[in-house]
Amino acid sequence: MDVGGRYAGTLSGSMNMMGSVAAGIAPLVTGILLDSSNRDWTLTFWISGVIYFLGGLCWFWLDPVTPIAEQTLSSQKAAQE
Repeated sequence: MDVGGRYAGTLSGSMNMMGSVAAGIAPLVTGILLDSSNRDWTLTFWISGVIYFLGGLCWFWLDPVTPIAEQTLSSQKAAQE
């Protein structure tokens, strides 16, 4: 709520939607990977590990201090100049 401000509902809803979409697609992709690799789970675990690692790297670009409304206003001002 600190970061989202008046957009907190939109922000949390979009985060929830992205997690649900990924959770819905993951079993299908896992099944396809297992069928193509003759039931070897190694590739599945490596792909999962890489995805988690990339997700962890995304935290470096998260600015938990500046609210979204301020970022939007500053980018609009920069575009006008």
